[in-house]
Order: sequence, then structure tokens, then C-alpha cells
Amino acid sequence: MTCDEPGINAGFCRSVPALQALASYGMELADVSWSWTVTGNQMQMEISLQPARSVIPVKIYESERKAAIWEQALLAVWFFAVSLPVLELGPIRFVCIAAILSVFAWHFRETMPMLLRSWPLLIVPVMGLLSIFWTGYPGKAIPIAILLLLTPILLVTIASRLRPAEFFRVMMLGGTLAVLYCIPYIPTLPEGGPYDQKNVLAYQMMLVTLVSFTTFLNTNEHTIVRLIALATTVVAFSFQLIADSATSLVLALLGGTFLIAVKTFWVPAEKVADLRFVIFSVALILILLVALVVSMMPQITLLSDFLNLVGKDSTLTGRTDIWIGAEMAAAERPWTGLGLAGFWQPDTGLAVTLNELTHTPPGLPISFHSAFWEIRVHLGFIGLGFMIFAIAWSGFRTVRLWLQEGSLANSALMLFFFIILVSSFTESYAALSFSPIVALLYFGGLAAFRSGERKFIGSGNLVETDA
Repeated sequence: MTCDEPGINAGFCRSVPALQALASYGMELADVSWSWTVTGNQMQMEISLQPARSVIPVKIYESERKAAIWEQALLAVWFFAVSLPVLELGPIRFVCIAAILSVFAWHFRETMPMLLRSWPLLIVPVMGLLSIFWTGYPGKAIPIAILLLLTPILLVTIASRLRPAEFFRVMMLGGTLAVLYCIPYIPTLPEGGPYDQKNVLAYQMMLVTLVSFTTFLNTNEHTIVRLIALATTVVAFSFQLIADSATSLVLALLGGTFLIAVKTFWVPAEKVADLRFVIFSVALILILLVALVVSMMPQITLLSDFLNLVGKDSTLTGRTDIWIGAEMAAAERPWTGLGLAGFWQPDTGLAVTLNELTHTPPGLPISFHSAFWEIRVHLGFIGLGFMIFAIAWSGFRTVRLWLQEGSLANSALMLFFFIILVSSFTESYAALSFSPIVALLYFGGLAAFRSGERKFIGSGNLVETDA
């Protein structure tokens, strides 16, 4: 029946648009129905209004796909292979490099933009590659430059495939393999075992201890993985004690205490508004108060006491003598440096003198025991400035990631950044290529690119249902 038919009250017909307007105002109506009965000249109308369920348009996202099991296994083997200075592991390293580069190429749309956004990590390797034009030994410098240039590419590939918790899981498994490799060397561990020196062994085992302890504290990990991490923590810490390095022992104890404090206080504080800010402020105030009190104490001997605590003398076990030699070498080309492979050569008098000082064969490349001196000697003040900029870039992003998402894994990334930063003044690990230490130094800065990352799938409607 329509309004054009005879017998239909005109007032009712005029009410239909009003009902339709009511249906579109404020909420939708799933059903607007009316019925009428005609008795003589009288019309009776019944109206039934049924509210629709609320319909909310939404965008649908999903978390980015995690790294496949084979990728995690590949990276675990890679970290194991590059953590040990063993020639027999060379073929494994080259196979892993080829595989990781293949992953980079396969996920080109993800890895290449991240690499371009990580340009601060590329400056020093590019300058190292250019240094083949002014070094005295270009033939030896080219392989070093290629490895140096591949390092940020591999780091970006790893960061694009692994979340921080996965990163520590993979490093823990690589550390487990390294610990197993060291077991046959237990009688010689006091001299370094498979490593060149006991201090190198102790430092590596300190990192394995803290990485494994981080994985163990992560309650989201599988129980089997956590048990492996616990066993690796105990064994690696035991090997560190056998190596008898007070510096690494102090770092391990302080780092472990920090991780426990994070797990106990910092992570749960996320559930209470502003509690993290209060904890951070109180901790900062206490640190400043302690520093103020110590600085006001008469006849302060804090540095000497600390050196005695970690078993060092005022020369830092002969490091200051090596730094004097590094300063003399850097003075030859202060701005651009001697170039890669430009110093540790048998025909370089100062290098031979330092070899004699450290009781090593003439021309054998050794360490300046400072990542900053390594870069300054070989790439000059310009290269040193680029390195400091890269470290500052990574450090800023790592700390910001921790403040934004203060998870256990992100807290551990910040911890390792500062451990490696501080140790870079007395060790050269941060200037190496393909080193787990370099990965720990820069992974926090790269992981910040994936913070809160989601993948857009499409749009949809969220419909309210009856309770």
C-alpha cells in the first residue's frame, strides 16, 4: 500500500519522512516498521522502532611476522662462529655471511629502507673503503674495508628480522655453543683457552652470562629455552671466574643486579601511572647525591681504589704506554689517519716497538686497547668524529626506546650499550667487524625502527553484539 492509494491519511504519509530522519539521527535503526488499521473513517497506526547494533569502522593490523626458526638457527650459528677466533670456523662464517646477505636481498623492501635510515652506521665503513687511496698497503686494506662495509648491512638484516627478545634468544644460543666449544679447553682457561688472552675470554663470558641471564628472566620464553639459558649462565659465569678478570666480574655482578632490579621494579611499574617516572627520578637523585658526597670527601682516592679493586695499576696494565705510541702514530696524519692496514706492518718502526713492548712477533697486528684510538690512528680525527656520531646516534635511540617501552629486553639493550661504551675506552672490541659486541652496541638503535611496528591488513566494521 502506498500513500497514493485512496483512503490513506495524508498526515500519516507526512510522518514517514520524519521517522526516516529519526532513524538517521544519533544512531542507526535496524528496523522502522509501522502498521495501520482502518475502521470506517478512523485510522490507527502502530510504530515499531528497533535500534540497530552499533557499527564502528576500524582499521585492522597484525604484528609483523617473526623470524622463522631456520633464520634464528642461522643467526645463532653466526654469532657462535664470530665470537671465537678460530680459523677452523672460517668456512662457517662465509656460509653464514652469504645466507644473511640472501635474507637481506629477499626482504629488500624492508631491509633497504632501514639501511638508508641507518646511514650514521655507514659513514665510518665508507671512509674506511676510501682510505685504500691513501694507505700504504691498499692490497691488505681492501679485504678489511669490505668486511667493515658489510658489517652494518648484516646488522640491519638481523634487526629487521628479530625483535629484542628474539635477538637475545639467538645470542644466548650462540653463546651456548661457544661455552660448549670451550669445555675441552678447561685446563687452559686461566691462560685464555681458545682465546688469545684470558681477559678476552673473561669479557666474552661476561657477555654470555648477561645475555643468557636476560633470556632466563624473560617469562615469555619457552621453558626449555629458559632452562638452557640458566645452564649457560652458570657455566659461562664459572668460566669467567676461572679466567680471573676482576673487571669482567664487576661488570657481570653490576649487570646482573641491574637486570634483577628491572625485572622486579621497573617492568611491573608500567601498570601504575607515573610510577616509572618516580623510580627514575629517585634513582637519579640518589646517584647525584652519592657523587656529590664522594666529590666533597678530602683526600679522595676513588680512582686508585677502583683500579686496585679490579686488579689494575695506574698504567692500566701497560695500556697507557700503547696509547702513547698510538698518539705518535696518529700525529703523522692527524685528520685522515694512516688508512686501514696502515700501521701494523713489519716495516713500521713504531709498530715493531709496540710489538716488542707487548711481547708479540714483529708486524703482528695487535690492539691499541681502545676503540677510539683504533679509529683515530687509521682514519684520523674525521673518522673518530664519525664513529662518535654513530655511537651517540645509537645511544640516543636506545635510551629513548627504553623510556618508551621499558621491557626487560629493551632495558638489557641499554645495559649492554653502556657496558660496551665504557669498555671501548680500554678495549678495541667496538672497532671490530662481524663481532657480537658490535651487534650489542648498535642493535638498540636499529630496534627502535621497529618499535610499535604494525602491518596494515585492511578496513572492517566492528559490530556490537548482545551481551
